[in-house]
Amino acid sequence: MNIKQLEKMFLKAKLEGKDLAIELTVPTREETEVIIVRNSNLDYKLDYYRKNYTENLVLNRCKDIRILNAKVIDFNM
Repeated sequence: MNIKQLEKMFLKAKLEGKDLAIELTVPTREETEVIIVRNSNLDYKLDYYRKNYTENLVLNRCKDIRILNAKVIDFNM
């Protein structure tokens, strides 16, 4: 996944009125982590990713953190 693909997932979630699940690597952990971005936070979070991650979705300040995947979801608690 790259930044353009991630942007498309954000747009899809926004248009569908849904949330977005982001899978990323975590330093010193074997398993990945999943972050849920609520629909109302999509613009804020995409702006954050654009400013802080490379084109290949590696965090600028920690190369061990990388976004691997994103999926549009309907998250209800």
